[in-house]
Amino acid sequence: MTATILFSASHAFAGENNTLFNPTPDDQMRPMTTERPSKTDSPYSLDAGHFQIETNLFASTHNDDCISGTCMETRQNFFGGASNLRIGLTDNADFQIISDLYRHLAVKDKTAGSKTTRDGFGDTQLRLKVSLIGNDPASKFSLGVIPYVKVPTNQDDLGNDKYEGGIGLPFNINFDGGWSLGGMTQFNAISQLDGSGYDPAYVNSLIVGKSLTDKLSAYGEFYTFKADQSGAKWTNTLDFGTVYAVTDNFKVDANIAFGATDTADDTNFFVGAAYRF
Repeated sequence: MTATILFSASHAFAGENNTLFNPTPDDQMRPMTTERPSKTDSPYSLDAGHFQIETNLFASTHNDDCISGTCMETRQNFFGGASNLRIGLTDNADFQIISDLYRHLAVKDKTAGSKTTRDGFGDTQLRLKVSLIGNDPASKFSLGVIPYVKVPTNQDDLGNDKYEGGIGLPFNINFDGGWSLGGMTQFNAISQLDGSGYDPAYVNSLIVGKSLTDKLSAYGEFYTFKADQSGAKWTNTLDFGTVYAVTDNFKVDANIAFGATDTADDTNFFVGAAYRF
């Protein structure tokens, strides 16, 4: 499997007609696709020589749990959260810079009657996406590969201050009637709790999409995360969202997620937008 990915990735970079410095002409660009608002990434890369901004305009998460007699309520608000700058490198590859521009975290210990808050910039992910098969949203089957590294750029202890990374494999299958089935498997290396090393963690997701009109689509998604660490539990969510194409190069979206396990946030709501130029 690894050899196949490496061969396909090297083939994707070989013999390209369009590059960052020789952009794809506007009349030859593929239909706009985004990584948001679902947790499942798309398998499609951005056209060479073009840029795309994808961001949460506003996001809010809420979690309220009681564990071993201690009740904690956590609220987070994001402005410009999960902002993704995508840069088209070749016909089949793009580079991505993802960061939380501003994050406000409030944790209330309802048992002790105390409250702490944190504010600031979040961590940054650097990602390379390579389309391996079917780099067009009209393709019957599409597959991509996304290696990434997380850089600890957070302020006010909003992260673990560790470099982490991984690799994801998103796919999509199109069906008649505007239906689609997608998903992603992602392997991650996350820091151990004592910071002495790294443990594996796994992401799997499935997403069912439906085109409602030429401009409006909707989806439902099941997402799972599990770290291979002592005492770690499944973090699962059920997500629902819509995407509206205002123009060929501008989209707006909304998503709401519900925690399906105790370790997941109870609710997560956000609205956002994406612009290609």
